[in-house]
Amino acid sequence: MEPVRERFVQVGDLRLRVLEEGVLGGTPVVLAHGFPDSSDVWAPVARKLAERFHVIRYDVRGTGGSGAPGRGHRGYSMELLVDDLATVVREVAGRPVHLVGHDWGSIQGWAAVTARPELFLSFTSMSGPDLGHVSDWVRRNRWRPWKVFGVLQRSWYIAGFKVPVVPELVWPAVRERLHAGRREWVNGLGLYRANFGRRWRPAPVSTRVHQIELTQDPYVAHAHLEAAEPWVAELSRSVLHTGHWAQRTHPDQVARHIEDAIDNRKRKRLVVVTGAGSGIGRATAQAFADQGAEVIALDVDEASAEETAARTGGHAYRLDVTDRVATDRVAAEIKARHGVPDVVMANAGIGVAGPFLHTSEEDWRRVVDVNLWGVVHTLRAFAPQLVDRAEGGHLVVTASAAGYFPTAALSAYSTTKAAVLMLAQCLHAELRGHGIGVSAICPGIVHTNITTTFTFAGKSPAEQEERRRAATRAYRLRGFSPEKVAAEILEAVKEDRLVVPVTAEVKAAHLGNRVAPALVRAVGRLWRL
Repeated sequence: MEPVRERFVQVGDLRLRVLEEGVLGGTPVVLAHGFPDSSDVWAPVARKLAERFHVIRYDVRGTGGSGAPGRGHRGYSMELLVDDLATVVREVAGRPVHLVGHDWGSIQGWAAVTARPELFLSFTSMSGPDLGHVSDWVRRNRWRPWKVFGVLQRSWYIAGFKVPVVPELVWPAVRERLHAGRREWVNGLGLYRANFGRRWRPAPVSTRVHQIELTQDPYVAHAHLEAAEPWVAELSRSVLHTGHWAQRTHPDQVARHIEDAIDNRKRKRLVVVTGAGSGIGRATAQAFADQGAEVIALDVDEASAEETAARTGGHAYRLDVTDRVATDRVAAEIKARHGVPDVVMANAGIGVAGPFLHTSEEDWRRVVDVNLWGVVHTLRAFAPQLVDRAEGGHLVVTASAAGYFPTAALSAYSTTKAAVLMLAQCLHAELRGHGIGVSAICPGIVHTNITTTFTFAGKSPAEQEERRRAATRAYRLRGFSPEKVAAEILEAVKEDRLVVPVTAEVKAAHLGNRVAPALVRAVGRLWRL
């Protein structure tokens, strides 16, 4: 890779500082920065993109190494900013480019792709809407003042920036928080003074546009992005759960979103399922695959996992979820080979039945290790990946109606499922701000092979087998298939539902536990094995 190269481009009586890096002769990508930044804000992203592209970034007039206009704030009008950008494209790239803009770089990018569409192959917009589109959105929503106020209050600072002298005096108080130099701050105020207060009219955009939505941006709301929808012929959108300066805090993620936008590529959803070798796990893996997802099947029975992978066109790994080290290792391997998953389902589980006084310590350890620690190990291995990626996702845990329907017959099993149910609700509160949903699935009596492996505490081997056959017959007669549960899981992920009772009896118990818990406990006392 070539080193960063500096050059200057003359625009009228100004010189603009331009930095180039990456593949000479490669596809050109221009990065436009905002206020109060210089092109340095793009440096981490530029290094990543330079592995594939000819990356061009420049200091907007009045910032970094570029000259400043001598006509006061009139020297920062949108028309002049667009002329600067067009000159950089023509003289440095020499052909149409993919444009990426952040903040004011995005605002002027919208104006550029509207006025000079022949110069741009695509436009990736981040935290900077088109001023005409927003004006049109405000007019269209004028009879919903609460909605308009919610958008306009994000821009409270603009009125202050137009006040003479005072914003210049504020610079010492904001320089560290905004990582701004005094030159960028003072000169950049001209962007607001020259362009706000003018009448902006919306115009159709023929260039392909991708918006990167930053959900924690205090300055740009989702409605700012929606404003473009009536005006852009080809518009797509992706999400990062981070703040305004994502190119500083999450450069790898921003670079990947830009690459996807340039390639006009939509990633397949990656889904990881533990206990995927049979039953609900396999049915869920198949259901996600049928929707076009790439599935990774994990199971302690490697042959069963491989069969699921063969059916779904996915991948298989052997995993004993009770082994924390192995779970961490497999999660790291999946990340390296396939990427960070979008959905993780902690489904592996076993059944132990019998009253507390007949349940041995060994039985307790087995069921806690698989049903509780297995879920904990799985989520501890994968959840940090989703948080660090900052693109949201979903965690699914297989709980049970036994978690809220107390009986004398399932003390150990019910305890683990109640713990998993509470864990899911705690995670929902913790991870919501990261855009990560959580669902606890409570299937009920579903015909799977769990009944063939159930442990019946305090019973002889012969009695164990008889109880397993009886349980299998009962579950078969109930006739509720794993595929029906899988459909509920997909719907829960789509709708971001937290506690998901599946079968009719489970829904009744869930409702009863909320309105008449004493009655539910009384019914539970009648259930004996």
